[in-house]
Amino acid sequence: MSEMGESYDPGPWKGFNFKSARATYDGTAGRGYGTPSTPKSTPAPSPAYSKSGYTSKTKTLENLVPDRVSTEARSPLVIVVDGTGSMGEFPEVIFKKLPLLDLGIEDYLEDCEISFAMIGDAAGDKYALQVQNFTKGKGLVDSLNKLVIEKGGGGNECESYDLAAAYYTRNCDMPKATKPVLIYVSDEGIYSTLNKDWAKDHAKVDIEKAIKTKELFDELKSKFSVYCIRKHYGGGVDGEQMTGSNLAIHKQWQEYVGADRIAILNDPNRIVDVIFGLVAHETGKKEFFEEEINFRQTPEQVAEVMKSMLTVGREDYKSKANRTGKSVILLPKSTTGVRR
Repeated sequence: MSEMGESYDPGPWKGFNFKSARATYDGTAGRGYGTPSTPKSTPAPSPAYSKSGYTSKTKTLENLVPDRVSTEARSPLVIVVDGTGSMGEFPEVIFKKLPLLDLGIEDYLEDCEISFAMIGDAAGDKYALQVQNFTKGKGLVDSLNKLVIEKGGGGNECESYDLAAAYYTRNCDMPKATKPVLIYVSDEGIYSTLNKDWAKDHAKVDIEKAIKTKELFDELKSKFSVYCIRKHYGGGVDGEQMTGSNLAIHKQWQEYVGADRIAILNDPNRIVDVIFGLVAHETGKKEFFEEEINFRQTPEQVAEVMKSMLTVGREDYKSKANRTGKSVILLPKSTTGVRR
């Protein structure tokens, strides 16, 4: 069975060579947790992606962060991806799964356009925030080709997720939006305050003084329905319980977005399925989501996704995952040996 079942219709993607497009992302799973990070004083080269391969000559901070983004869509979707080295394959796999995301999102969000953003660490990375305007169809490929996966980060257990919150709170126009959704894909913690200079230099947001990030996220949540897809940070897992920094980071995200709005995912191949699960939760289309994913995926893959959804406030996901779900810090294990 194909990734989208036997009835899969590629629609506007017909004839597009995703194998060639994906090749531009090969080798992007940068440093792991056992590899020293690049010193902040000498950031690593920052390749950008295009259909012809790596190119960084035309990428500047100015053209990677527009003054504003806007959409006339009724259901805007923002996906903010951590592009630092610890995220490994996640940015690459989002691109690989792009046709599934584009073709399937309208089943959950009517009249949807997507804005991709990528964050790094303003403490040392050149590209601490990148933003692409809302689009759909093959325009999403162009958006992703413009992003620079810097593979930076400083190993300080914080990344600049606050910059994305500031940007989409202050610099995003959605005059017709009725159900805007913003999803972070992350692993590390959030700076507790938004630095005034960083906000201006990286997000084009002017603030009189530093503001608490919790207040900023409250403002963001008044504009978007905010979710987070989290992978483990480092080795902070003991059996099925988070420990150490990983647990502290998770509790911070709970405080900022809500315990029932975080999905734990460590297999990047299931990223789009979990995005669909989150928007299904948001729109009350859980039953449709379960039917659709069971049509497309193997039972093992379905179980993997349902385990990720255990913490998203739906009691009936627990029986689907064959888990008790006693605590929001119970973790899904990685499933191996299944079709990707």
